[in-house]
Amino acid sequence: MVASKPEKVDPSEFKRVLEKAGWNEKDFFAKVTLRTIAQRWSDMVGPIYASHSEPVDIVNDSLIVLVSHSAYKQELFFLKSRILSLAKRYLGKDSFSKIEIRIGKIQKPSQAQHRATVQKSGLAGKEGLIAIAEKESDPAVKKRLLELIEYL
Repeated sequence: MVASKPEKVDPSEFKRVLEKAGWNEKDFFAKVTLRTIAQRWSDMVGPIYASHSEPVDIVNDSLIVLVSHSAYKQELFFLKSRILSLAKRYLGKDSFSKIEIRIGKIQKPSQAQHRATVQKSGLAGKEGLIAIAEKESDPAVKKRLLELIEYL
């Protein structure tokens, strides 16, 4: 009896579908990285600072963070090494090595707005990517791929 080899996702197929959707690999990973940091922001800086700041972009090698007041800019400045360390732990790699803190209007949505946005974005309109992820036979890898697709 010959055991069949489990089917795996072909990375080039996934990459082609991303490119057809107007994404490149670098943009995709930057978006996933930013989303991961944003979801863990409160754990990284604490609930008080998280309510007055938000990670908004990754440009080149810098995480861009907006704060609501100069006092929070100063406090986050002291947390830079902690943020970098936790980011590396959460992401498993160095996705950025600098943090730029700017004062501006933060756009943190309420929890209800956030849930509505997540439900609205979800997997709708991403059938091509979902079809590729469905080919993956490893349940853990398949689950992670579907989570990544939801980020888009």
